[in-house]
Amino acid sequence: MWMEPVSSTRLRHIGRTLRKIREDRGKTLSAVRRHLDRSPASLSTIENGLQPLRPRDLKYILYEYGVAEPLFGDLVTLAEQQRHKGWWLGFKDVLPPSALDYASLENDAAAIDIAEMAFIPGLFQTADYTRAIMQSGLPEHQLAQAERYVAFRMARQRIIRKPDPPRLRLIIDEAALHRTRGGPEVMRAQLIRLIEESQRDHVALRVLPFSSVADPGLVVPFQLLDIGDPAILSAVFTDHLTGLWIVEDDAAVRRYRERFECGWSVALPETGSRELIHQIISEL
Repeated sequence: MWMEPVSSTRLRHIGRTLRKIREDRGKTLSAVRRHLDRSPASLSTIENGLQPLRPRDLKYILYEYGVAEPLFGDLVTLAEQQRHKGWWLGFKDVLPPSALDYASLENDAAAIDIAEMAFIPGLFQTADYTRAIMQSGLPEHQLAQAERYVAFRMARQRIIRKPDPPRLRLIIDEAALHRTRGGPEVMRAQLIRLIEESQRDHVALRVLPFSSVADPGLVVPFQLLDIGDPAILSAVFTDHLTGLWIVEDDAAVRRYRERFECGWSVALPETGSRELIHQIISEL
C-alpha cells in the first residue's frame, strides 16, 4: 500500500519559492532561524518540499520575509489547496503519490492542455475504452485491480461537468483515432463520446492529421496544467511505462508550452477535426 504523499508539486513550488526569497535577501538558514523560530534542518525540509505547511505558518514566514501581494496570496492559496482531502485519497491503496498529486492539481486547474499520440485522453475516455487499455497494459499482478483504475479515471472526469470547469485544449494524433481498443463497438462509442464532449464551451479539440506536412515536435504525450488565472503554478506531466514524470522547472515548462502551441497551430481546426472523427466512425 502506498503511504500518503509528503512531497507534492505544490509543496515543492512553495519550498523553491521560499528558498529563492531567502537567497535573494542574502540570508542563510542559520541567519533566519532566530526570526522564524525554526531550526535550519526544519527550514531546509520546508524548502525541499518535504514538509506540509499550515497556511498560518506559511503566512508567518512570508510576513517575516516581507513578501507582498500577489506572491503572498498565491503561495497561501497553494498551501490551502494542499490541505484539501479530496476524493483521490480514496485510491491511495492502488495508486502512487504522483497519480494522486496529479488528480489533486487537475481538480484545481484553471487550464489544461493535453497532447496525446496513442490514446484518447483519459478525461474523455469511456469506461469500456479505459477497461480495454487496462486489461492489455497492466502487468499480470495488477489485473485484479483493473476496475479500481477504471473507477479512478472515471472519477477524474467530474471536472468536465463541474460549475467552474477548467479550460481544456486537446491535440490528438490521428493515429489514436484509428487504433481500435476493445473492438469496433467500444471504439465507435468512444469516438462518439469524444465528439460530444468536444462541443462543450470550455473544451477545444484539434486533430493532428496524417496529412500534416509540418512537424510540431510532439514526440511524447503530456498534460500541461495551470493553477490559477493568471497561473500561480504550472507543471507538465508525462506518462511513461511505470508512472508519471513531473516537469516543474519554469524553462522546461515553457518549452512544452511552445511545443503545444506549435502543434495547435498546424492541427486541423475544430470543425475539421470533428469531421475527420465522423469519417473514422463511419468506417468502423
